[in-house]
Amino acid sequence: MAVDPAAPQRYRRVQALMAARMAQQVLRVWRELMNPAKVDASWLAVRAALMPIVQQAREQSAVLARAAYTDARRDAGIDGELDPSDPLPLALKRLESALDVTGPVEFKKAIAAGKTPQQAMDAAAVRMVGSTQYLALEGGRQVMQRSVEADERATGYARVTDADPCAWCAMLASRGPVYKSAKTAGDPRQGGNRYHDACACQAWPAFTNDEPFIGVAEGLYDDWLRETRGRGGKHAVNAFRRWWEAEGRAQYRAPGQPNP
Repeated sequence: MAVDPAAPQRYRRVQALMAARMAQQVLRVWRELMNPAKVDASWLAVRAALMPIVQQAREQSAVLARAAYTDARRDAGIDGELDPSDPLPLALKRLESALDVTGPVEFKKAIAAGKTPQQAMDAAAVRMVGSTQYLALEGGRQVMQRSVEADERATGYARVTDADPCAWCAMLASRGPVYKSAKTAGDPRQGGNRYHDACACQAWPAFTNDEPFIGVAEGLYDDWLRETRGRGGKHAVNAFRRWWEAEGRAQYRAPGQPNP
């Protein structure tokens, strides 16, 4: 069966839609249950309502990734069955801490900085959405990464970006399908498994050593070589970041995006 070149971006969009729906639920709970006049008194109920929302979204992300990995493996013509790996369990204390820091702690910091209660509520909401989306999407990202590591037929995975990646994500995408594990070395762009709050990137598996670059990643690779020539390590990273912020980002067009 022929490999569908649109599959990686389609998968990324499905994960993004799931995360957006979860964000709507998080915001609704925050706005309806949080009392800015009684932050500490109302927070425990808010946190209790938020936790299952994040946990369920994390499992949904993992389910989407398992199906996508199985389909990608089949489409690549790989014989034999392989059960995709599960994500690592989300520790309860980690989830509670993430919610505490982006909820009441962020609210109080905003108030101390002179924000109005409504402004503080909004600031905390932004932080909370970014953090909870990270934890939810981590489910699918870990399925992809752990499955590639465990699959002898997989050669690596690539980073798939949205239409407006930051310099860090564009840099990692420029490597193409080379990430096999967290220990990938030999390049300052080695952290393929590193994501950030509000990051829309996903991982996509590769099954041959001459796997084509996804989308515009090959162009980004050429950009990386040009902008970092003669530099190494953090100096190369900084050079690429300066170029990306000055002109590269404005020129970038993800697959399916119209030209200006």
